[in-house]
Amino acid sequence: MSNNKSLYRNIIQVIFLLLFAFFAFNGKMQLWIIVFGIGLLISLIWGRIYCGWICPINTVLRVKKYIYNKLNINEFDTPEFIKHPFIRWVILFLFVTTMIVSRRFNIQINMILYVLIVAFILSIFYDEEMWHKYLCPYGVLLSLTNKANNKKIKIDEKLCKQCNLCEKNCPNNIITITKEVQMIGEKECLYCFKCQDVCQFDAISYKK
Repeated sequence: MSNNKSLYRNIIQVIFLLLFAFFAFNGKMQLWIIVFGIGLLISLIWGRIYCGWICPINTVLRVKKYIYNKLNINEFDTPEFIKHPFIRWVILFLFVTTMIVSRRFNIQINMILYVLIVAFILSIFYDEEMWHKYLCPYGVLLSLTNKANNKKIKIDEKLCKQCNLCEKNCPNNIITITKEVQMIGEKECLYCFKCQDVCQFDAISYKK
């Protein structure tokens, strides 16, 4: 079942990446706002599926991560000042303000495409959690709507063997596995199900 889920996720990610590229090359990036809006509504019920299954940034970063793992390239940790909650709200404010001003004065700024480029450039050097958890303006909104979602990815403490594979493979570094604690940070979970993919003991499930 986990293998099927991984296959479906890969197919869906490629489809939406191609859709994003189609919008970009045809000057219709404003239509992606509709896609994100649907993802925002979905997060109220099923969580941040947009992040794990649809977001083109996440799809591109998966390719980067694969290459880095193959070449054994290390990334820098997220700088401490970036982790301050104030930073992400400032970025969201600047993002929204720029979109409103550009629309108001009819300035052609492809903000969504620029966000993708900035995210990729930053993630060349730093762990991708820096983007997902601290800098992504979409992630800020999704972390809020995700609070209403009843379905979470949870670890069964009785089945967990503390092998730490899920912790090592989480792109957002939100899993803590010790003898005393087996926890997934629900607010920042991307619902990419990578933790479930690598779990050999069926200890991770997606349920209410």
